[in-house]
Amino acid sequence: MSIFDNFLSEVSNFSILEIIGVVSSLLYIYFATKENRLCFLFGLISSTIYVYICFSYQLYFDTIINLYYIVMSFVGWAMWSENKNKVEEKVKSIQNKTFLLYATIGGLATLVFGGIALNYSDASLPFVDSFTTVFAIIATVMVVKKQIENWLIWIIVDGVGIGMYFYKELYFTSFLFLIYTIIAIQGYRKWKTQLI
Repeated sequence: MSIFDNFLSEVSNFSILEIIGVVSSLLYIYFATKENRLCFLFGLISSTIYVYICFSYQLYFDTIINLYYIVMSFVGWAMWSENKNKVEEKVKSIQNKTFLLYATIGGLATLVFGGIALNYSDASLPFVDSFTTVFAIIATVMVVKKQIENWLIWIIVDGVGIGMYFYKELYFTSFLFLIYTIIAIQGYRKWKTQLI
């Protein structure tokens, strides 16, 4: 079966749940780039759906990250709501040494968790899955804090996600991650104009 045939088969077998997950994911990133707290509502919906999808494809770290996104949806909603009653959180940049610290911690965590998954589970693509999860956690915390560098991390994570989902023959999700990458680039550009 060719890649095109696999893609057509996947699209024709899509459930309404998966379609809702994809649309909710796109609405999340759209509202995040607009700094609108509705992003967290759509993040909650898409993450709940993707817990099921990722677990079904043995992407256990992506399952975990989606559980984390569920929690962060509530945290982000609360933080962005709280800031509406006070002075709104401004977009800011972090120091290079802080970014390097995030990258070092993320790299080490990727190796540790990927190694554990490789040796103690039937996880598919343990190091790639670990990388995307660890750095997505870091980027999500940075989104909530409105640190502009979150978008740079998302560009990398989403780019790796394109390949990971394509390899797993989840072509529609791979395409979703291509869209994420483009939107993350736009989000970075928009937030850059608002730096304090």
